[in-house]
Amino acid sequence: MITFKKNKLEDKLVGFLNNLTLNRKLLLLYFFCVLFPLLLTDGVILTMIISNERAQFNEDMKNVAINVSADFISSVKTASDVSNNLYVDMSIYNFLDTKFDDNADYYAQYYDFINQKGLSALYLPNMSRFIFVSDNNTITSGGNVYTLDSVKDINWYREFISSDYKTQLIFYFMEEGEGGANQTKTKQLKLVRWLDYYKNSDIKKLLVINLDYPLLMSNFSTRKYGMLAYICDGDKIVLSTDGQSNIYSPYSSINDADRRKAGYISEVDYMGKTYTVMVFPDNGNVVAGALKNHALLVILVILLNILIPLLLVRLINKSFTNRLWQLDKVFESGNDNVGLVTVNNVEGTDEIAHLMNGYNDLVMRNRKLIKTIYEDKLVYQETEIEKQQAELLAMRMQINPHFLFNCLENVRMHSVIKGENETAAMIERLATLERDVVEWTEDVIPLYKEMGFIKNYLKLQQYRFGDRFSFSINVADEVNDASIPKLTLATFVENACVHGAEKKTKDVLIMINAQASGDKLILEVEDTGAGMDTASAERMQRKMRECTFADLKKNKHIGILNACLRTKLIAGDDVDFIFESEEKIGTYIKITMPLKHFDAQPADGGES
Repeated sequence: MITFKKNKLEDKLVGFLNNLTLNRKLLLLYFFCVLFPLLLTDGVILTMIISNERAQFNEDMKNVAINVSADFISSVKTASDVSNNLYVDMSIYNFLDTKFDDNADYYAQYYDFINQKGLSALYLPNMSRFIFVSDNNTITSGGNVYTLDSVKDINWYREFISSDYKTQLIFYFMEEGEGGANQTKTKQLKLVRWLDYYKNSDIKKLLVINLDYPLLMSNFSTRKYGMLAYICDGDKIVLSTDGQSNIYSPYSSINDADRRKAGYISEVDYMGKTYTVMVFPDNGNVVAGALKNHALLVILVILLNILIPLLLVRLINKSFTNRLWQLDKVFESGNDNVGLVTVNNVEGTDEIAHLMNGYNDLVMRNRKLIKTIYEDKLVYQETEIEKQQAELLAMRMQINPHFLFNCLENVRMHSVIKGENETAAMIERLATLERDVVEWTEDVIPLYKEMGFIKNYLKLQQYRFGDRFSFSINVADEVNDASIPKLTLATFVENACVHGAEKKTKDVLIMINAQASGDKLILEVEDTGAGMDTASAERMQRKMRECTFADLKKNKHIGILNACLRTKLIAGDDVDFIFESEEKIGTYIKITMPLKHFDAQPADGGES
């Protein structure tokens, strides 16, 4: 039952496909067997590419976070190193612990202290000012030294003492009036540190290094990280790589939405605080980034997997439909009462080409059958009429020369009596030739008889031309009994003697060959006589191939055309003549006709 259902389903599908055009069938084949599987495989490849791109993207963001963290630490390291040196400087502790008698005493020692340390001229990278703070009420606040009371209400000090760390980086926004009457609101960065290395005093002392925040911000924005990155102190964005921060506005805050947009988040601990580093990809669409980075591969995949197969399907469809349409047209021609016509210019060697060639063979067999049934009788009648015309023409050209045989015999006997044996032999050969011509009892004779006649004729020509004339006859054993029209080959040999040897004073050779090639008889006559020009030879070959009995009445080349016509009567259309000639070189004639064996076998082979 299962097999039956499958076969029934298959029959329905085949029936459905039979009603579709070839173009639609190929498109279905392309979609289900090419495009759909390729889309699946390409989807897997694209997913892998995007996954790798996302992993690389995450790795790039991680590297940006590492670089930003390292650059942040590096940018304040100089200030940290300077603070370490000042932290252990005993002279600073002594100055800040000193009880001064009055302001004059303080200023005198202050200028000596500042000049001695060179603090007024000390400007290192990223640092703009050094400040010392001491809980010493004999100090007058100003310059590089302040009392603890003068700074205890400032925001940076409150933030510093709110933690337990001895050294901190303080990012804060300086409000109006904190830095003096002429100071504007700006973002500030300070390195604040307790000076407690020496324990010989109860006075609290602080080292404050003001870092150049605008310069630090500029350095971050000029580095080519390739992505936006924030360094956050809690929710406060203290540094960014976009260069868009305004130092005259308070620090921006990060919110949960911004955290969700961040592609990568890490933390860095420095000077007692944990800073958050957030990296935001410049192109949040990883898929678009992957396609952009692998554009050449994507284009190549589309070309190889979609466009090229589609173009190939189109070409194959055209290869099918054009030739099938051509077949359909020739089939329709049979409805026009003109009979089936062949397909011209069959292209290709595939199955359709074999089908078209098979159709052409069918048409040719059909035509031959029609010719056999309807035309053979007409052809037979026409052949009989032409044969009668040929016989009448032959009768018109011949006379009954029996009286001449007696005369020739008397002359031959007289030559024998007188001892003129050569003349007697010539007369005997001439009588033999005349007898063969006169006693025309059959039109078709075996080849060996024709060769015997030709040999006698050429012997007579040797008597005439002497030593400058020679000939050779080569006949293959398998064609000795081949059937040919009587005196046809002899006519071509006679033409070689008359038009070749007679018109040339130098040595002349006539070569006659007969052999088989498959089911064909090949007859060749070649001479080294006078020859003719190429144009005349081409006209002669055309006459031999296209002559009719009407051409015999023009009294030009009657012998050759007669031989050609009689050969065609025997062989039909399956005969071919080749006539080639060159002046002063010679002439070549080739006759190709069906090989048919004569009933009687020859007594001996041809001579040469």
